[in-house]
Amino acid sequence: MNDDVEETLRRELREVASGLQAPVRPPMPQEQVRSRRLWRPLLVAAVTLIAVGAVAMVSSYRDGGSPQPATPPTDSPTERPTESPTERPSARPLTADAPTVPYVLGGRLYVRGEQLPGSWSTVNRAGGAWAAQRDDGTWWWGTGAEERAVSGTVVLQPRLSPDGTLLAVGTAMQGGGQVLLIDTQSGETVNALQFDAAGPDDPDALGVVAVTDDAKVFLQGGSRRPMWLAAGGDDTVELDTTAPDQWVRASTTAGLIVFDSTKDGERDATYLAEVSGSGTLNRLRTLPGEEVAVNPSGTWLGHGGSWGGESRTIPDIAVQTVDGSRQLTLQPPDNRELRLLTWEDDDLLLAELYTDGSPTGLARCSISEDDCVVIDSP
Repeated sequence: MNDDVEETLRRELREVASGLQAPVRPPMPQEQVRSRRLWRPLLVAAVTLIAVGAVAMVSSYRDGGSPQPATPPTDSPTERPTESPTERPSARPLTADAPTVPYVLGGRLYVRGEQLPGSWSTVNRAGGAWAAQRDDGTWWWGTGAEERAVSGTVVLQPRLSPDGTLLAVGTAMQGGGQVLLIDTQSGETVNALQFDAAGPDDPDALGVVAVTDDAKVFLQGGSRRPMWLAAGGDDTVELDTTAPDQWVRASTTAGLIVFDSTKDGERDATYLAEVSGSGTLNRLRTLPGEEVAVNPSGTWLGHGGSWGGESRTIPDIAVQTVDGSRQLTLQPPDNRELRLLTWEDDDLLLAELYTDGSPTGLARCSISEDDCVVIDSP
């Protein structure tokens, strides 16, 4: 009987078991394969970093000396372009101290803070030299408070090279004239160019419009525009032929200021240029006008500031890098108008203060501080 019961139970259990569905085994092998593959690139990256670090450490030793910082790769995200030196020139503090550069205020000429005798109308300066005109029409020059007379009647006006080492002046009298090139350091005449003229009012009389540091002297008389190669003798080049309709106005540390008469009234009529010994002008870049002043290093220029009278008055001074990449507007320090006189250094400008068209003081402006102050002038 017991055997029958056991046999019955076994049969029923087999029937129940045969009807059951076994669950699908989870895909464990695939998960394990993925896990094994994951650490391989991490290991490769770690080995690569170790190798790069080792190369950098080895390359940082110079001739067996102490370790030096490794040079970052050229595409390093921490690398920054070097700021152009024209962006912010090194500067002295902006103060109200009296100027030491030559200037004329109220008919009085001051050189290195000392007033020179007489009544004066204008002064030009470059480097450590100056040339100024008295109210009687005579011209004088110097490198300090000691003044030297320019002999003869000056045609146009004397001109200084941008570095102030050369002074060029054309003079005329009855029976002829000459252009002198003077070394401002020694006071000696470097060279002279003779020309035929009946006097300073003769159309053939030659005056100086510009002189470069390498002794190229630009002359003008009547319709003639010769360039005198003063360093090599009396050779001249006629710019009427080599650069027609191009009129040299001044020489600066950034190049020649030239006016293109074929573009009179257009925005690009005035430009900076280089000149070759054969008289070819190479245009560098457009200027905002002829009345610009360039700082000693040739990196910044200033323009504007004028009493308009019946026309528009410009009370402020615009300054910009010579390449035009940066611009500033310098505002008057009070309710008067500014007019640029000269640069004191690469950062500081000296300006006249005007009230109703009359000069009433001086101001100093700074590029780095973007500000102007009234100067304690005599």
